[in-house]
Amino acid sequence: MESISVVAATGCYQFKINHSKTKDMGIGKWIYSPKFRVGEHDWVISYYPQGNRKDYNGKYVAIFLKLQRKSVDVTTEFGFELLDKHGNVSATTSKLAHHKFTTKENSWGFPGFFERTELEQTCIKDDCFILRVSITVDGASNIISPTGFPYECLQKFRDENEHTDVTFDVDGKNFVAHKLILAAHSPVFKAELFGSMAESNMDCIIKINEMLPSVFKAMLDFMYNSSFSVKKNLVDCEVPMSSTAFLQHLLVAADRYAVKKLKALCECKLVESISLETVLSTLELAEMHSCSVLKNKCLRFVDKGNLVSLLLTEGYIKLMQNCPSLLAEFKDRAKKLDLVQISKQGTN
Repeated sequence: MESISVVAATGCYQFKINHSKTKDMGIGKWIYSPKFRVGEHDWVISYYPQGNRKDYNGKYVAIFLKLQRKSVDVTTEFGFELLDKHGNVSATTSKLAHHKFTTKENSWGFPGFFERTELEQTCIKDDCFILRVSITVDGASNIISPTGFPYECLQKFRDENEHTDVTFDVDGKNFVAHKLILAAHSPVFKAELFGSMAESNMDCIIKINEMLPSVFKAMLDFMYNSSFSVKKNLVDCEVPMSSTAFLQHLLVAADRYAVKKLKALCECKLVESISLETVLSTLELAEMHSCSVLKNKCLRFVDKGNLVSLLLTEGYIKLMQNCPSLLAEFKDRAKKLDLVQISKQGTN
């Protein structure tokens, strides 16, 4: 039986790691996953069962993403997460990173990814556990699209309105596109354009409700280019808003149409913009759209001395009204804060 086997998943890859065969390898010892391909680049995962740093004393497992080709620079956003025994993503094991892979730095990851003892307690099933990695590669003009065409060719078809075969009306603004491109990225569009209801939509304009035209355009940009520009879309945005607010709208659209790679990219970018002004609205978004990594990052920000400031805001009241499921988590945090303050007063 191999120590690691690979299973392809939509928008990411999953690796099944044999824990019993790797756990006693020793600090600094690693194994590689099978090679997998994202865009035009080959990658592997290096896994250190007892970590790669002696000062951690084997307490943590370490995970790194490695670019196989050393002659190119590749900017990425990627994330690792573990599945528990029941196949669910554990928010506490989700780690995100933004890194430019270069000749000098072709490997990047997390030396203290997760405690070994906790991994054994929560993630091991039949001597194995599942590690998931998702990658978004920037600069997609040279990358092959899901349809098999280079993205630059798809953009040319779009710019020249060549062979477009579907029109969308988004709040009075029309967008033309290619059904095949949309269906390749979105199972929702695939069902709508090629499923049992497709015939009724063949000769009409499909109306999109409850979405800003600029947000829909950004989603189309991603489908054709594997990238989008918040700044450019904000210039033509129908409603004045911040870049964070625009990303929030775009994540909702990506979730609505199950464009998983776009949703993951928005999630990564929203993690970078968490602040006192944005954390509550971002947390609400994460809770409502099942973004476990983003939710975990927001709660970590709350725990870093920001809870009291947030409890006194209108945003907190709105969050509790819209997401009552978060009330218990905030109560626990408030209770722990009181205990810490009482403890400090007792030592004075």
